[in-house]
Parts: sequence; C-alpha cells; structure tokens
Amino acid sequence: MVSGAALFFKDLTRVEQLAERDRLRDRLAALGEMAAAIAHEVKNPLAGIQITAGLLNRQVPDSDDAQALLSDIISEATTANTIVVDVLEFVRPISLEVERTSVPDVLRDAIARTIGHEARGQVEITTAVDDRLPDIQGDHTQLRQLFTNLLINAFEALGGTGRVAVAATHVPSDDVVWTLDLADGAGSVMIDLTDDGPGIPADVTEKIFSPFFTTKPRGSGLGLAIVRKIVDAHDGRVDVSPRPEGGTRFRITLPVACEIETLRGGADRAAVK
Repeated sequence: MVSGAALFFKDLTRVEQLAERDRLRDRLAALGEMAAAIAHEVKNPLAGIQITAGLLNRQVPDSDDAQALLSDIISEATTANTIVVDVLEFVRPISLEVERTSVPDVLRDAIARTIGHEARGQVEITTAVDDRLPDIQGDHTQLRQLFTNLLINAFEALGGTGRVAVAATHVPSDDVVWTLDLADGAGSVMIDLTDDGPGIPADVTEKIFSPFFTTKPRGSGLGLAIVRKIVDAHDGRVDVSPRPEGGTRFRITLPVACEIETLRGGADRAAVK
C-alpha cells in the first residue's frame, strides 16, 4: 500500500553551465592552435599591403581616383588586421591577476574608457551603483574589458541616440536562485546594463555569445564571446533578456567570494577565498 510520495528537484543550471564551459575550452584549444599557425602567415602580407598602399598613395597625390582606391585598400587591410588581432586575443588563454576588486571602480573605468573611444552622440548614460558594494576577487583589467565590450555593444545598437543604464546591487546568497555553493554565504554582485534600443531578435539570442557570430556588417563577432569568456573565468554568469518597454538587458552576476578558474590551457584551477 502506497502511503505517500516524495519528489526531489535539482537545479541543473550550474551543471549545464560548467559543461558548456568545458566545450568552449575544447573549441578554444583547437582554434588557438590554428590561429597561432595562421597569424604569422597572414599578418606579414597584410602589413606589406598597408605599407605599399601608403607609399603609392604619396606618389599619386594628383589622382583623386587613385587616392580613393588606395584609401579603400588601406582601410580594408586595416580591418583584416584588426580581425586577426581580435582572434588571437580571443583564443589566448586568460591569465587572471586576481585581487580584491571594487565593482564600482571597474564600472567607472569602463564607462570612461567607452566614452573616450566611442562616438557617444546623444546617448545618455545613467548609473545606480552603490559604492558600499562588497569587493570581489577578480581581475580589474579583464572586468573592465568585459563591461567596455557591453557598453560599446549598447552604443552601436542605439546608433547615436537613446539611453544606457548601469545598475549594481549586492544580492545575499539566500536571494539568489542560481548559487555557486559559497561556503561563507557572501552572495553575489549583480550588474545590470540596459539600453532602450531596438533589442535583440529572439531567434539570435542564443547565438550572440558564440565566437564569430555577428549581425553587424563589419563586426568580428568576438565582442560578446569575449564577455562570456571573462565571466566564465570569474566563475560568474551572464544572462541577456528583452526589456518589456523595449531594448535589451545584460545581467552579469559575480560571486563575492568564489573559486576562480584560470584558463591556462584548461589545466589550472586557482582557489581564491
């Protein structure tokens, strides 16, 4: 006679995330070997094209047609060289310089860096970041690159007009659905970066973090892939979702005390508490 039943539920989100991280590491290892072999063969001819076109450009100063063609050659060679450099940067293993890191300081640096390098236009940036947020164990430079990439992505999506909002809060471990099994219950710092742009089509949302996937005419498809790589190295999580009022929200969750995985060929794990 059956007197009752017991049901057990387990959140497999973290298990799936770790499995995907392992798959990504395997792909990067293979891609890294190929990229290293190709880089030398490609970069030197590209440099030769740029130098030769520059020399020719100075020899035909009176020919507008020749000037235009040579400028196009230099521009395209520069773009190709940038893609090669981006690929090498992406496949290179991350070596984290782990230290106590202030998330507000990282966000301020990322905003200043983005404004200094990208055409801001009429884009308004608002922040709601508590300076009393607990420090995390992380690499300031890598985290700054992470948020710079997200801000550049938002600027490009807005096309010169709109609003970007950056918010960061501390979430105690009891309030986090996704957990890293933190021994001290310190919780996580959750950073939301939202824009009121056109949003990301539903059919490409699952692909945007894949290497070399892009919807931009001249994009390399590595900006968001690098974001995910850095987040994974910090044992964090990145989520993207549409906003009900329009636009996109990227949410980065970083544990206050975590076990950092240093991607040095996929072999090392450095425990940081």
